[in-house]
Amino acid sequence: MRGWTHYFSGLAMATFFPPLLSDLARGVMWPVLAGVAGYLPDFLDFKFKKFLWKIDYEVDPAPRDPLKKISPRRVKINELPVAGRWRFYYLEGFIERVIEESEDYFKLREMFGASIREVASSGKRVRIPGYLDQDEQGNIYWNVADAPHPQLIASVIAEAIDRAYETGRMVTVKLHNIRMPGDFYRRYMIYYKPSTREIMVFMGPLVSTGGLPLEGTMTPEYRRVGIAKTKHPFTKVYPRPTIIDAFSGPEIGFERVGDTVEEVFIPWHRGFSHSITGAIVIGGLIGLISLLAGYANWMYLAIASILGFLMHVIEDQLGLMGSVLLPPLTKRRIRGLMLGANKPGLMNFATNWLMIALMTWNLNRYMPLINPTLPKIIKLSTLVPGITPDMEDALLLLLLALPTIIVYIWGIFDRKKYLERIKEVEFLKKEEYKEALEEAREEVGGF
Repeated sequence: MRGWTHYFSGLAMATFFPPLLSDLARGVMWPVLAGVAGYLPDFLDFKFKKFLWKIDYEVDPAPRDPLKKISPRRVKINELPVAGRWRFYYLEGFIERVIEESEDYFKLREMFGASIREVASSGKRVRIPGYLDQDEQGNIYWNVADAPHPQLIASVIAEAIDRAYETGRMVTVKLHNIRMPGDFYRRYMIYYKPSTREIMVFMGPLVSTGGLPLEGTMTPEYRRVGIAKTKHPFTKVYPRPTIIDAFSGPEIGFERVGDTVEEVFIPWHRGFSHSITGAIVIGGLIGLISLLAGYANWMYLAIASILGFLMHVIEDQLGLMGSVLLPPLTKRRIRGLMLGANKPGLMNFATNWLMIALMTWNLNRYMPLINPTLPKIIKLSTLVPGITPDMEDALLLLLLALPTIIVYIWGIFDRKKYLERIKEVEFLKKEEYKEALEEAREEVGGF
């Protein structure tokens, strides 16, 4: 949907130039490149820059089976180093005897649907999911579970933040999602607490590809929270917590700015490719190519392409992340306006509507210039007698753009509500997980 929005943006800019509209009416397709320019920023990032970016830490909490492409993957005991602690696998073998009936014992009974002693006496080969762990005395043991422990994720992120501070360069962490059987995903959330220099990771329920949680799939409280402290201060630039569930996990960059480390979400995205500088360069290249190819209206096409590219940048600036607007004069992203943060789909629809409205408006007012035998399609003068042609065009634009104006005004108020809700959620998280955090510190080694 977003790709079409940006393509429409570029194409809408082309309709502001009658020579380009006239060429399109005659079947000359050069003006379509203005639409391509509107789509190009994301294409450059997701098809090229993404694969060239250096990843410093790759966090795969639950490695997938190479054939089934779902977690967990089988692992041999002798292939489990201490460095693989908290990573989700399954062991396969035979149960010889039951030493102790712990909480894991009852979890296994639930998994097998029978008494563990019955399974052991049957001689059947079984699969036991879980992760390697280490107690306070340094003893290694297998912890039966249906999800990885979030401590692995928290520890790596804390290490990356400290490394970014100490080296002075950006450090990037790639976070993989956890795909389980049945096309469900184990959700986990990363919560930053700068006041105490803590990275808190919460392991959540199984969710569908649409994000709906599956009832009864929450992890036990003592396996729900992972906490790691950093040696150096950090700040959370974007108010929204980082949540990983369906589809591909994100890359997160950490960069030292002054005496603190800042998070850069998807660091390879929205740099030069989403800037005013990039718009001028790409628009100039399109104009030059069309000039060399002999296209008569190359100058109009270059300007339309610059505007189409810029519309993509402006639309992205309405959201959370923002962009590096004027490299090399600016090197860091300028934060987005966060309009309509609670309903981004509605904002996307409003932007699409505006682009279609602009195309309709331009086609209507330029129709007699393109073909003198064709009148305007929409004539408001028949409904409002006595208005001038200029007033008629202005009124039509206002009416066509009115739905977008209303949504954008709502988006301004929604931004305020969103920021207030984020503060409330942060307060509730502290209270909601207070007991869970204490239990985690007491019952799980490594804190």
